[in-house]
Amino acid sequence: MPRILVVGGTGLAGRAITAEAVARGHDVVVASRRVPDDDSPAFVPGADYRTVDIVIGDGLEEALEGVDVLVDASNGVGRASSHVFASGSQNLLHTAARFGVHRAVLLSIVNVDLSAYPYYRAKALQERSYQESPLETRIVRTTQFHDFVGGLLRRGSRLGFVPAPTGISFQPIAVSDVADALVDAAEGSGTADSTRTIGGPEVLTARELAEQWKSATGARRPIIGIRMPGPLGAAWRAGENLVPEGAIDGLGFADWLTLPAV
Repeated sequence: MPRILVVGGTGLAGRAITAEAVARGHDVVVASRRVPDDDSPAFVPGADYRTVDIVIGDGLEEALEGVDVLVDASNGVGRASSHVFASGSQNLLHTAARFGVHRAVLLSIVNVDLSAYPYYRAKALQERSYQESPLETRIVRTTQFHDFVGGLLRRGSRLGFVPAPTGISFQPIAVSDVADALVDAAEGSGTADSTRTIGGPEVLTARELAEQWKSATGARRPIIGIRMPGPLGAAWRAGENLVPEGAIDGLGFADWLTLPAV
């Protein structure tokens, strides 16, 4: 079984990827800026945690020692995202090549190269770094996570209403289904140097998702249509966040809402 390094392995997607890889019997190393405590929700028993900063390179060599495959689920917030996706990816890939890592898998976003949204532009540059890398590369693009949609509705409800962006639909996907796809890719599934695009099992309008969320949570706030501003709103209204042809037979939003909170 290959030894897998999960970069960003304490984040939402990274935790799920780590748990899936450990469950399949892989030797898993997790690279993160902070090592979680054993009782933290971010901690996955059986994984080996290393403190790594991919932007400045601290801890990279030690984490990559003996690794066969790297899975990149790194993320950044605000302006930091450009440093993580640009400098961080270059440092990671160059060091991985020096240490004989033969395969790299990147988690990305559907149609990320079509939007002027700054975060997406930075993510598209990260994809290009992987495509130009000497490593055998697989990119997995996904639609928005159930957690993202649920968080959007929950945060809006704190302001006195449940937001339903007008003219926008989503095709949310379960993080566990994303983790399955990433670990499959790490094990060599699919074509080398390729991009796979996946989405959740159904496309629903923002209002339909808001109605499901209200029903599941018992929220009493009214659903209010809002216009999503900026390039991200424009991309979503154009349907660039949807890939109905890439729908997988996974966990739907309504069923996800019934799961216990972690």
